[in-house]
Amino acid sequence: MNEAIFQGILLRTAQAAIEASMTVLCGLLVVGVMRRMLGTEGVRKLFGGFGARGLLRAWGVGTLLPVCSLGVIPIACEMRRCGVRSGTVLAFVLAAPHINPLSLLYGLTLSEPMVIICFAIGSLMMAVTAGALWEFFLARAEDTPPPEPETLPAPGLKRLLSVLITAGQESVRPAMLYVLLGVSVTGLASGLLPHGCLSHTMRHDDPTSPLLMTAIATPLYAGPLQGMMRLGLIFEHGNSAGAAFALFELGIGVNAGLFVWMATLYGVRRVTVWFAVIMAMTVGLAYVAERTLYFAHEEASHTHAFDEWTSPFPADSSVGWAEVRQKLLQKIEVLEPVSVGGLALLMVVGWLARRLDRAGGLERWLVRRPPVSGRPTSLLNRQVPGPVLGIFALLGLVAFSIAALFIYYPAPQATFDEIAQVRAEAMTAVNTGNKEEAIRQIQHWDLLTRKLQVGVFIRTGRMDKEAGQATEDLRECLEELRDTLLADNPAGARQLVAVVSAAHRKCRDAYAAFMDK
Repeated sequence: MNEAIFQGILLRTAQAAIEASMTVLCGLLVVGVMRRMLGTEGVRKLFGGFGARGLLRAWGVGTLLPVCSLGVIPIACEMRRCGVRSGTVLAFVLAAPHINPLSLLYGLTLSEPMVIICFAIGSLMMAVTAGALWEFFLARAEDTPPPEPETLPAPGLKRLLSVLITAGQESVRPAMLYVLLGVSVTGLASGLLPHGCLSHTMRHDDPTSPLLMTAIATPLYAGPLQGMMRLGLIFEHGNSAGAAFALFELGIGVNAGLFVWMATLYGVRRVTVWFAVIMAMTVGLAYVAERTLYFAHEEASHTHAFDEWTSPFPADSSVGWAEVRQKLLQKIEVLEPVSVGGLALLMVVGWLARRLDRAGGLERWLVRRPPVSGRPTSLLNRQVPGPVLGIFALLGLVAFSIAALFIYYPAPQATFDEIAQVRAEAMTAVNTGNKEEAIRQIQHWDLLTRKLQVGVFIRTGRMDKEAGQATEDLRECLEELRDTLLADNPAGARQLVAVVSAAHRKCRDAYAAFMDK
């Protein structure tokens, strides 16, 4: 195998793993809360019973949890263990990855708000309809095993500790193999697809765009934030609105690992039929969206929205491991070290619990009730019902995602301070002919302009029209500069430095005027 292709596969796999780390971590913690605080009965009550009520609740709960199409797998396993009906489980699996508090604001800011709202309504329709189709036509009695008996831990620190231990145990259980499969398939396929082969696809004037996106997006993984960013690029470049819906529903919503997990549980034949129906519904709605939700005034001839689904290096290029490391580090921002470290810690806890507690003594200690005493109960050991704590814990995850939103999208001044450093490094690299470094910094600069818009929106509740236009103009200049570098035209790139700098100053001044109002 060509070394550049091999390095590309490793890089794309590692990037997908880092991208998924935060939402997978949240999924594992949700499992701990569900099992140790809500309990089997609480989980079944949360997701309702047979029919539309359970399906709608699955969609509603899914939209609140910051998980992805990989992080949803352990939660779905826990729902099944608790005896939730299979149709409701599958409705939740389809609904949860698309929208959460972080990705919703990102999409509303960088894409057409009406389009994102319509996509969310389409997601609701798809999840409920698909769950109902499964429930009435494909479900079998053995799909919903009887709930496993369990004893909730005693109140106090034990209950909190048991949540972390359970999350750790789930991180080393077979369900995580499907998460690894989803990441690996994405890395392998992305590394094998030729560099930039999707840059001239997904055009609005190409009637096959929704079909192509459906074929590519279904097996590959895209996190909610990364998926929303690609949606923003699609609408920014005037690409296919139908392809955008297919990306939203299937790119963000499913992946190869999720499909194999479902096929293992419910059978290849039934799951294949069900997925075929979902894909057909998606394509149908995509062509409806193509005509009704296309608002672009002009269409760009190419796009970089799908570069991360292709090899990062040309097949004939000579790539050093230092460059691979640089591109990987670029994926690690503020929250990623926390999520990767948290996942590693949970896996250590789970491995130790499995290796050192084969007799189940830890579990017996966690659920053992302290003897009744006449002494006053301490604050940490108050008898708060587990389901109440469970609901508050799930709401706490929503609050955490909102806090993470403000961390991931900093205040405008902080973003501009970071842009100043990136801009200086990018311009230096262009002027000195360091093509790869220049492209890397330009990509980072482009990402920061998007974070700038979201950071302003979540703090002010609005987006100034002039500032938004100045940001789009700057991104167009950055894209032109990047394309010139990719075309091996260093002289032309140096001529564009002044144009990009002027667009940057205009953007900065527009935001300063807006924030001073």
